[in-house]
Amino acid sequence: MQLKAKKLTASKHAPEGDSGHRITLRKLAEHLGLSRTTISTILNDAPDATRFPEKTRRRVVESAKQLGYRPNYFARSLGRKRSYLIGVIAPDFGNGYEGALLSGFERRLLNTGYTSFVSNHFWSPSLLQRHVETLCDRGAEGLLLIDSTPNESPGIPAVTICTDRSPKWSTQVFIDNAVGIWEAINHLAGLGHREIAFIKGPEGNGDTEDRWKAVLATCKKLGVRVDPRLTVQLERLERHAEEGRIAAQKLLRRRKRFTALVAYNDISALSAMTALREAGHRVPEDISVMGFDDIEFASIANPPLTTIRQPLHEMGAKAAELLIRKISDDQTTQDICVRPELIVRSSTCPPSTSSAQGKKRALKSPPSPTTNPPVVE
Repeated sequence: MQLKAKKLTASKHAPEGDSGHRITLRKLAEHLGLSRTTISTILNDAPDATRFPEKTRRRVVESAKQLGYRPNYFARSLGRKRSYLIGVIAPDFGNGYEGALLSGFERRLLNTGYTSFVSNHFWSPSLLQRHVETLCDRGAEGLLLIDSTPNESPGIPAVTICTDRSPKWSTQVFIDNAVGIWEAINHLAGLGHREIAFIKGPEGNGDTEDRWKAVLATCKKLGVRVDPRLTVQLERLERHAEEGRIAAQKLLRRRKRFTALVAYNDISALSAMTALREAGHRVPEDISVMGFDDIEFASIANPPLTTIRQPLHEMGAKAAELLIRKISDDQTTQDICVRPELIVRSSTCPPSTSSAQGKKRALKSPPSPTTNPPVVE
């Protein structure tokens, strides 16, 4: 259908960039002298768009770009009965762990047509539930839940990372904590450390109990005693950077000597190093410090942090792939277990004074992974 073209001037019909008014499909059709159906078919690259001459198709695309036309998202969604919206929920995106996962997730979504909507619940079960319900009500096709497990199924495809339980309605991407903790403690034991302090994760965190069980099993096998006086648990604070500092200060107040510290994650390890230095201890000469995650700041800390690397960007990308497959009703999706890696930097070294016991060589081979899902190297 060919209509007489109109000239679009800088009046009430001007493009959004000139007047602040959004250019509509009707106005674009009037400007081009084409029907709205024709323009919609060409811009959406529908199968029958090729029936229009290439010159016409090029003119439509170029005019749409020049005038700042954007398709009406809700109208298009209703027409296709799809929202292409994915919800991402986490306790708090204010630290490096969640941010790195989200970055990998978002990069994988590029060019797929999906858009993500991000929400924080700040460890509030009621706020978590409200976010899940809101996203479902607004047509989200899937959910990525980072360290967030609702009490019941959201009723749409879901992928979880770092959850404290394994709901049957979700597919998981998770780290092999047994291997990661083995690598961490075996590294310190190999340096000669036997008086090791531990900062346990906060209650309710997805990896806390799994990682702590791995600590106990590894220490038993290596002959390293886990002293309750050298064990503290992180508190749940609004300011993540303070959690490790407070935990380290508790350890120091107990006046029980330790030559190495294994922290639950990098954030707590980095802030613990600050507390140790403030108390007059040198890292690593007096106390070696080990983290877990390998967030971006770990490599530029002072000193650079020895840690267990989780391939966070890769885990986020894997979660995106799984979720897209689940949305497409792929019945073959299964949990993915990711293998961590020891990254040795300058925050660990042999203890200044090694006892005869400390000179015992550490075991070399890590335990066999206890998980059955495929391992991503």
